Amino acid sequence: MKGYSLLKRMPGITYQLIRDPAGCFRFTYISASVEALLGLQVEDLLNDANDFLTAIHPDDYAEVMNGKQLSAEQHRDWHHPFRFIHKSGQVLWLDAHERGEQQKDGTLIWTGYLVEATERKRLENELIASEHRFRTLIEEANDIIFTVNINGIIGYLSPNWKQHVGYEIDESIDQSFEEIVHPDDVPSCNAFIHSTINGGPPVKDIEFRIRHANGEWLWFTCRASCIHDNQDEHPHLLGIAREITEQRQQREKMARMARQDMLTNLPNRAYFDELFERSLLLCTQQQRALAVLFVDLDKFKPVNDTYGHSVGDQLLIHVARRIKSCLRDTDVACRTGGDEFLILANDLADVEAAQRVARNIADRLREELAKPFSIEQLTLTISASVGIAIYPAHARQAGDILRCADRAMYQAKIDGRNCVRIATCKND
Repeated sequence: MKGYSLLKRMPGITYQLIRDPAGCFRFTYISASVEALLGLQVEDLLNDANDFLTAIHPDDYAEVMNGKQLSAEQHRDWHHPFRFIHKSGQVLWLDAHERGEQQKDGTLIWTGYLVEATERKRLENELIASEHRFRTLIEEANDIIFTVNINGIIGYLSPNWKQHVGYEIDESIDQSFEEIVHPDDVPSCNAFIHSTINGGPPVKDIEFRIRHANGEWLWFTCRASCIHDNQDEHPHLLGIAREITEQRQQREKMARMARQDMLTNLPNRAYFDELFERSLLLCTQQQRALAVLFVDLDKFKPVNDTYGHSVGDQLLIHVARRIKSCLRDTDVACRTGGDEFLILANDLADVEAAQRVARNIADRLREELAKPFSIEQLTLTISASVGIAIYPAHARQAGDILRCADRAMYQAKIDGRNCVRIATCKND
């Protein structure tokens, strides 16, 4: 009685099912909970188990019966989830846990219990579907998904890794990211990894270069977050990287366009003014000197008017090349527009040195620009008038220095062109 009372208290349905030598199934015992859970009557099942067996879902029936048969013949435990059709038509998931045995007369006996597993199975199916969606997303995503630990060791790479960078995944897993990232970008990547994993100041994203298997450097942008794995005490970084090589090249091109004369590839006036202000400030702080040369081409307008803008543009390109050939590595020339150019010779020891360097540059310019130019089977001859202003001898403010150089250039024009004049301004 005590054992019977215990069986009644067990969750789910406890039972003993037999199949006699004639092949008939019946329960020798089944708990009353079968009525509430499955809608079947205990008395009916004790006489004939057919109501229970025929309610097993058709798609699961053969597997369930074969499994039960095998467990009895081998005298072993058997566990199997299967679907069961309730009298109401609802499909339930049941978990069967039982032990089978075979008697000498051929009778098969199964003793065990059933629990409803509908909700658990629903959650399992949802998890499987979610994992499938996630795998599909990972496998079909254009972006690279990866993980690295605090030491920068790569732990995971999405399947599109080879498509983007040409390496097999196995070549890169368990390797340091430093093996493939541009050396100049390694410090910032390390700082990003440590900040993200250690809860440092949030960094929206980071850009870095990865070497493709063909040797080309590709630009990527990356966003990441810190992930804690329950099976690993050490957190790691989960990142999503997108290739932006083309966008980066476009950005750099736009930046160059904003600071470069598109015809001659010399810096433009905006860049020159910015550099001039910085150089002037540095010279003031360090008590050094600089020189500005204002260059205006002589006889350029007749060439442009006679042969057209195409020839005129090519002439300006050649002029720019010759100007650059006359400069020191630290000097900067820009085209301010038309046929006018500015040259900055900075970080000179004193006014005397600035005058000497500026004069040498100006004389070389006159000499080079006076040589004939061969353009489209034409031989063209021009010259240049050059004005020089020195900081701090002639002025201390950027605008004043440029005006002094401009006036000196106009004086060179008045004095017959193709000559150099130094400013006569006085710094008060």
